Amino acid sequence: MAYNSARLGMLAHSGGPLGMTIWYYDSVDVTGDVDTAGYISDAKERGMQKGDIVYHRIWTTAAPTATSEMQTAAGTANILTAMGIHVVLGLNATTGAADLTAVTALTVTNSD
Repeated sequence: MAYNSARLGMLAHSGGPLGMTIWYYDSVDVTGDVDTAGYISDAKERGMQKGDIVYHRIWTTAAPTATSEMQTAAGTANILTAMGIHVVLGLNATTGAADLTAVTALTVTNSD
């Protein structure tokens, strides 16, 4: 699938001399696609910088589009299948696209 800028949001930003931002991204794309250099093509335009963190939530067939879709029972509707953390390594000087680290996976299982 392709990058969808509407699915990238800013979660938190800290000020200071260099600052840092935490982002979230919802998609059906596997982490191998998301951490490909240039996947987040508008990173500079959105304000991303080296060292920023990107939480990536991976859904089964479609990322939720409404709060009601986020409030369904486990295993129904848009199922959260995986989640991971990426760090912004750098931005392309010409295009402004981000280069992200490989994912640090978070466990998303339902053991009850």
